Amino acid sequence: MLSINIRKFISFTFVAFLYLNVISQDCHLILSGKVIDQHHEENLEYATVYIQELNAGTVCDSIGRFTIDKVCPGKYHIIVSHLGCESKNYYLTITENTYQIFQLEHHEELMDEIEITGDGSQSRTGLNKNTLKKEILFEQAGKSLSEILTSIPGISSLKSGPNLSKPIIQGMYGNRVTILNHGIPQEGQQWGNDHAPEIDPNTADKISVYKGASAIRFGLQTIGGIVVLEPEEIQEDPHWHGSYQSTFQTNGLNFSGAATIRKSFDLAKIRLTGGFVKSGDKKTPDYFLTNTGNSDASFSIIVSNHASGKWKRLFYYSYYYNKNGILRGSHIGNVTDLEEAFNRSIPFYTEDNFSYKIDVPRQEVNHHLAKYNTKYFINESSNFNLDVGIQVNQRSEFDIRRGNRNDKPALDLNLFSQYYDLYYFKQSDHVEYTAGIQYRNANNTNIPGTGILPLIPDYINNTGAGYLISKYKLKKIQIENGLRVEFRNYFVARISNNREVIKEHINYLNWATNFGLKTSIFKDIKTLVDISYTNRPPEVNELFSNGLHQGVSGIEEGNSNLNAERSFKIVNEWDIKIGHSTNINASLFYNRISNYIYLQPQKELRLTIRGAFPVFKYIGTEASLTGGDIKLIHNITDHLQATSGLSYIYARNITQNSGLIRIPPLNLQLNLSYTFGRFWKIHEIKTVVGFSYDAGQTNVDLSEDFLNPPGEYYLINISTKFRLKTKNGNDIDIQFRAENLLNNTYRQYLNRLRYFADETGSNFSLNIKSYF
Repeated sequence: MLSINIRKFISFTFVAFLYLNVISQDCHLILSGKVIDQHHEENLEYATVYIQELNAGTVCDSIGRFTIDKVCPGKYHIIVSHLGCESKNYYLTITENTYQIFQLEHHEELMDEIEITGDGSQSRTGLNKNTLKKEILFEQAGKSLSEILTSIPGISSLKSGPNLSKPIIQGMYGNRVTILNHGIPQEGQQWGNDHAPEIDPNTADKISVYKGASAIRFGLQTIGGIVVLEPEEIQEDPHWHGSYQSTFQTNGLNFSGAATIRKSFDLAKIRLTGGFVKSGDKKTPDYFLTNTGNSDASFSIIVSNHASGKWKRLFYYSYYYNKNGILRGSHIGNVTDLEEAFNRSIPFYTEDNFSYKIDVPRQEVNHHLAKYNTKYFINESSNFNLDVGIQVNQRSEFDIRRGNRNDKPALDLNLFSQYYDLYYFKQSDHVEYTAGIQYRNANNTNIPGTGILPLIPDYINNTGAGYLISKYKLKKIQIENGLRVEFRNYFVARISNNREVIKEHINYLNWATNFGLKTSIFKDIKTLVDISYTNRPPEVNELFSNGLHQGVSGIEEGNSNLNAERSFKIVNEWDIKIGHSTNINASLFYNRISNYIYLQPQKELRLTIRGAFPVFKYIGTEASLTGGDIKLIHNITDHLQATSGLSYIYARNITQNSGLIRIPPLNLQLNLSYTFGRFWKIHEIKTVVGFSYDAGQTNVDLSEDFLNPPGEYYLINISTKFRLKTKNGNDIDIQFRAENLLNNTYRQYLNRLRYFADETGSNFSLNIKSYF
C-alpha cells in the first residue's frame, strides 16, 4: 500500500511540474507579418500560414497580412502556401513578438539575372535566364533533362531515339552548349550526337538556361548557351525533411522513383538524393520500337560547412548509371536492306510483343562527379573561391557481332577529367569584378579488348585559361564585359588507315570576349543587349573520328584540317510587364560563325563487316543563324492563365548557298491552365491543356541528307494536378498526364532515327510526390 501511495505522489508531482512549467511560459506572443510575391513584391491575398507544432494556422487577409496570437516561445516549423504557388517551409525561433515577411514563387520567372552557384556561393554573370523550379520539374517528372528543357521557348532537342537526347539552344548543341552540374562543367563523351547528358535531373531543385555566349568563365563551349543544375540552399533546420516521388508511364511501362532528404547539424548541412528508372520498349501508334528500353540509377550527396565566419566549404558527389537500348531496326545487314529500311512503314526486326529486355545494340554509362568548393571571406565585399572537380566517365557500346561476341563492347572508353578554378570576387556600390585562372585536364582512353579499331583515338587534353569579368551599375544601366584567354594542347595517339600508331601534339590559342548592357527603359520594360566573340577549337572527335558510331547508326569520319570556329553573336532580350496580368519575354539573336563545324551526310551507304550504314563527315563552312523566341503569360482571371511560346531560326550555309541542316523548324506552344481552390479535402486542383505545333523544315538542302525532312505535326497534351494537405500541413501532389492524346503518327526532323521509325504514340502518366 505504501509503495502505491508513493507512486501516486510521484506521478502527481510530475504532472504538477509540467503544468507549472507550461503556465510559467509566456504564451501570449504574437507572430504577424505578410506574404508577398518573391519577384514583384506584391501582396498575396488569402495565403495560408500554418504552424506544425501547434497544429494551427491562419489565412491572410485581402492584402496578404496575417496574425497568429497565443504563441509560446520556442522553435517552429511554418508552412506557407498560396493558390497556384509551391508551398514553402520555414524554421523560426520565436522568443518575442515577431514580424515576418514570407516570400513565395507566385509568377513564373521570365527574365532575371543568373547566379550560378551549385551551393549558394555566388558567381554572378549579369546574364539572363529562364528557370524551371520544383513545381514545373514535378509536372515534367519521368522525362530526361533535354525533354524537360524543351518546355522553354527556343530550346529544342537533338534525339537518337526515344531515350537519347541533348539540348539545342538557339540552333547550337553538343560541343557548343555547356552543362553545369552543381557549378562544375559536365565532362563526358558529349561529342556524340547520341550521347545524352549523364545527369539525373532529380538531383537539382531548379534548372536554368541562358541563351547566349557570355558565360566565358566556363569555357569556349558556350556559343549556344549554358544549362545550370542547382540545389536549393539547405535551411538551418535540425530535423530531417525531404520528399519522395514516384512515376508510372504507360508507354514503355515505365516505373521511376526519386527521394531527397536534408538536415542541418551543428557542424554541417547535409542533403541526399537517390533515384531509379526502369522502362521497356516504347510504342508508336502502330508498332513497338523493339529494343528501346532503358534503366537508370543515381545518387548524390551534399555536405556544406560554414562553421567559421571566414571560411565556407562544400563537398558534392554524384553517381549516375544508364543503360539504353538502340532501336534494333536501325542496324541493317546490307546496302539493299538499308535502302529499303529508309522507306519501310515498319522497321526491320520489329517484335509484336512488349519486352523489358535490353539487347544489342545498347549503351552503358557510369559517371562519377566529385566537387569541393572552399570560399574565404576577406571581408563582406570580397572573397577568394576555389572549385575542384574530378569526374570519371565510363562508356561502353555493344554492337551486333558475329561469333557470340555481343557481350564484348565495340566501343569501350574511360574518361578521367580534372577541373580547377581559382578566382577572386570583389564588389562595391557600383562595381564588381571577378578575376580567375583555370586548369582542365581530360584523359580519354580506349580500353583494349574490343577487337575493333577505336572510333576516336586516345588523347590527353590540357587546357589553361585566365579570365576577367567586370560589371558596372550606372543609375538604370548595368554594363558588363569579360575577356577569356585559353591555351589548349591535345596529345593524340591515333591509328592510321595503315594500322600505324601516330602520336602528335596539337596546340590552340583562343580567346573570347563579350560586352553586355542591361537597362530599364520604363518601370515595367527591361532590355538587354549582349555582344560576344568566341573562338572554339575543334574537338578530338571532329578531327579524328573514324568508324561506326552505333548509337546514331552511322559511320563518322573526322577532318584533321579543321580550324577553330569563330562566332560573332548578338543577343537582344526584352522583358515587358503589362499591368498585373501580362508578361512578355522576347529573345532575338544573330550568330555569324566562320569555320562552323558540322557532320555532313555523304550520300554514301557503306557496307562493313558489322553491317551497312550511312556515312557522315565533319566539315567546316561559313554559316549564319538569325532567329528568336517569344513567350507570353497572360492571367485572364485569378484562376485562368494562358501561356504561349513561339520560336524560329533561319540558318544559312553561306559557303554552299543553302540552308543549314539539323536546325529546329518553327515551333509554337500554347497552354491554358485553370487552378481551382479548395474542394472537399483537396487543397488545390490545376488542369492544363497544351497544344504544340512543329512545322516542316523547308530551309534545308535536300541533297545534303539521305531523306527529305518529315512534314509538320501537332500534339495535344493534358494534365491535372491535385494538391492534398496532411494533418501536419505538408503537401501531397498527385498528377495525371496525357501526352500525344490523339495518338498522332509523326516523325521529328531532329531525331536521327527518323530514317527508320515513327515517334512514340500516346503516353499516360501518374506522378505522386509527398513531402515530410
